[in-house]
Amino acid sequence: MENVFSVQLTDDQYFLIYLVMGAYFAPDLKDGTPHKSALQRRAEGLPQYNANDLAGTRIKTTVMENVYYYVLRKADQSVVVKQPSLHQFIHGSLQFDDLFPPKLHRRSHSENRHDSTVDNVVFINNPETDYMKARDIERFKRLTGLRDFILDRERAMLHVFEDNGVLYNVKMQEFDDTVRHHVNGQCLNHVTCTETYTDFNTPSNCTMPSQMTTTTSGDYLDQGMIFLPSCPSREEWSNIVATIKSGFALTGSAAGHVGPALGLMDIGESEDSYLFRVSLPGVKRDERDFSCEVESDGTVIIKGMTVTGERIVEKYSQAFEMQSQNLCPPGPFSISFKLPGPVDPRQFHGTFSTDGILEGIAFKARSY
Repeated sequence: MENVFSVQLTDDQYFLIYLVMGAYFAPDLKDGTPHKSALQRRAEGLPQYNANDLAGTRIKTTVMENVYYYVLRKADQSVVVKQPSLHQFIHGSLQFDDLFPPKLHRRSHSENRHDSTVDNVVFINNPETDYMKARDIERFKRLTGLRDFILDRERAMLHVFEDNGVLYNVKMQEFDDTVRHHVNGQCLNHVTCTETYTDFNTPSNCTMPSQMTTTTSGDYLDQGMIFLPSCPSREEWSNIVATIKSGFALTGSAAGHVGPALGLMDIGESEDSYLFRVSLPGVKRDERDFSCEVESDGTVIIKGMTVTGERIVEKYSQAFEMQSQNLCPPGPFSISFKLPGPVDPRQFHGTFSTDGILEGIAFKARSY
């Protein structure tokens, strides 16, 4: 395969792109469970596999790009390779060929970048690191801002990333049933669509609840909701996005019932930081079940578990059948919203108090 990769990378850029592609992806072998990454196989001196050993699968290039940008979501932008260069690296560099020989891992090109694929490669969200040198592990942690190599599989593969002002979200979760969202304490029923949109200046979800902030006459409306009976066209979606500000989305048990709503929030801004407060009644405060992450673009993602809203409550050796169930039902949930501007994820502090309020402060990203 001809080497057409022409972008000059810095040492840190090359280190990260080679490590991410080599550690988080593995050849998909028929008898390769658990899968071993390309770098692990090399470190262990395993013999070269052949075409008969391959499982015959195919991975989209965009999935590999999503994983790369998810790993580097907290990294300084100076070490992050832009999307066109990353795509070129996968499809035209000797370095990538060194990890996945093109004769065994054929690249299919398409005019639509999202249709490009690589054969017989599989994603590993929790790669083995025992074979790595300690200095390489520390360098990885320092450059990425991560504490370990473990990734949330779903979020990594569906990660939304920005390149030159365009948001990419190549794949969305598909739903068959009616989904309910709370927006400012109100309940919105809508049926989600299953069509995937890409290259929009918003995450590709046709059913994002949000606040409408302006009208064509220039007057402001009260807080409201968007109801989309069907997937809009690109032009229609662009017009919708142009009217959205401070949107947020809730999933799981957080989108279940009217009552003391889970996910009500306040956001404040000072000269150098943002403050947000989120109402989380009935949410477990166990760090094993709860997480709050802030990404460099200001996106806040909260995931946890509610323990209220049961039909039967056992207390004091008695079983109570609940006559009302206005609290969120028990189960996992997620809440995501966006702060007014970019932040430094390394300078984020959050406190989840016993009063059920999560409070976080994130310092604004410095502009140089």
